[in-house]
Amino acid sequence: MSSGRAVVLSAALAALVAVLLAGCGADATPQAPDRGTGSSTLPTRTLKTAPGTETTPAAPARSAAPSLSGPLAFNVKRRTQLRLTPGGRVVGTIRTKTNFHSPTILAVAARRPGWVLVRTSIEKHHVGWLPLSAGHLFEEPRSIVVDLSKRRLMVFHRGKLTDAYKVAVGTNATPTPIGKFAVTDRLTTGNAQSDYGCCILALTAHQPKILQGWGGGDRVAIHATPHTWTLGNAISHGCVRASNDALRQLMRHARLGMPVTIRA
Repeated sequence: MSSGRAVVLSAALAALVAVLLAGCGADATPQAPDRGTGSSTLPTRTLKTAPGTETTPAAPARSAAPSLSGPLAFNVKRRTQLRLTPGGRVVGTIRTKTNFHSPTILAVAARRPGWVLVRTSIEKHHVGWLPLSAGHLFEEPRSIVVDLSKRRLMVFHRGKLTDAYKVAVGTNATPTPIGKFAVTDRLTTGNAQSDYGCCILALTAHQPKILQGWGGGDRVAIHATPHTWTLGNAISHGCVRASNDALRQLMRHARLGMPVTIRA
């Protein structure tokens, strides 16, 4: 790839992050005394999908295999329409790749014969129905729970707690949204000292209370930060922050479509 093209791609991806993610890099409260938090601008290096993201689990012998249990995810293999009810009104289009060029793998909220209810990042339709014929189902053994009051992120494997990390969350004015969401993309920044740290887990969640004058987007993420003094505080514009070490561990376990519950 030529250096000119690399610069163009880097700028385009940085701009895409600005459009999609809600103010994750900028602190919403004063900085720690005598310790800067770095620039609140977005990453300048090319964001890349994390290694392994392109490899999705093999399709089961039958897409509707009744033996599947626990949290499920749906790998969209062909462009299809999102519907309000099974076979009902079309409310969106789901493509095989996300805006960050990851495979589209969506957490499953419910099933009906021939249909799956999935969690999406479409702002007005966080859930919708897709035909089972558009992809395949597989199990998601791990899940994430973020406890906002305890400022704690927990990882569970088949219901058993395996890891826990201290995190920073949104302020009262710009709260981290509560609800059931999912991981849509696993991204690396190429610069662990950036405001996004080493890594980003983009979520289906949106921030409903953007500050006036904020020019970024409203997507929420779990991302790293080199500014560990912020951890344990309500300080972000809505994103959940953890240390670089914590995000590197999460990146080894988190898969696309991994369910994420954020509770008060």
